[in-house]
Amino acid sequence: MFQFDKRNIHHDNQRTPWHQLWRQPLAAMIRMPWWLFFSAMAGIYLVEIAIFGLILSFDARHIAGDPPMGISKPFAFAMEAFFNNGFNGLSPDSRFTYAISVLDLLCGLITLSTLTAVVFSRLSSNEAPLVFSRHLCVSSLDRGHLFCRFVTADPSQWLNVSYTLSLIYDDEPEPGLWQRRVVPLATLNSGTPQLSQTATLSHGLDESSPIAQIGLDGLIRRNAVIVPLVEGVDEVTGSGLLQTHLYSVKDILVGYRFADLVSADKDGRRRVNIQRLNSVQPIQASA
Repeated sequence: MFQFDKRNIHHDNQRTPWHQLWRQPLAAMIRMPWWLFFSAMAGIYLVEIAIFGLILSFDARHIAGDPPMGISKPFAFAMEAFFNNGFNGLSPDSRFTYAISVLDLLCGLITLSTLTAVVFSRLSSNEAPLVFSRHLCVSSLDRGHLFCRFVTADPSQWLNVSYTLSLIYDDEPEPGLWQRRVVPLATLNSGTPQLSQTATLSHGLDESSPIAQIGLDGLIRRNAVIVPLVEGVDEVTGSGLLQTHLYSVKDILVGYRFADLVSADKDGRRRVNIQRLNSVQPIQASA
């Protein structure tokens, strides 16, 4: 039987940590902290220049010109070719140095354009604008509702937003054959034309609900998880936004509901207090 809970699943903005993406270096650099990203970028430049400088040192006598500030001629020439995409104070004087300098120039073009694209991607990305509640709430297992809440502190809004809730669990379609099954959970609202700061997804636990059919104990035995997905368009940039979260069955609080997030200030204006995202209260307290 395949055990889903043995997978390496992370909840930090639903992202794999950068240090586990060593097979995908560009993805790792996008997810690095800024200080580490710039350090890695500088390290890439230095390593490439050092490699070409070392190769050019085998034929340093065929590099014409004088290097600035007493820098080693091969390394100064490698740096000029790499960053300036041309030869200024120094120039090749043999076929070998010319071929290596052209290769250095091409590597500089590729490296600089690639890292520039990575910088642009980091600057244009929207870092986890949504924060999901720590728990899911279930008002009652007998024809009640399951609630999932999220907020955003981003002043911009999401447009043309769609919501989905999915139940994922181990299933045995044939004896001895196990696979993960994905079942959509119907929600009271499938989306909104405009999402401001908060929303709550609600799933009815009627006879058609797979949660009601299987039961919480059955879902625990099947290693079930519940995955909300929110998709929309940023009103400022027009770029697509997509965010998910992952809840285990143990994150469900039965007999609770979320406390109110919205309150009125002294001027009567309604405001969202995002610090109360995880505030819950028993159903009996509201009776």
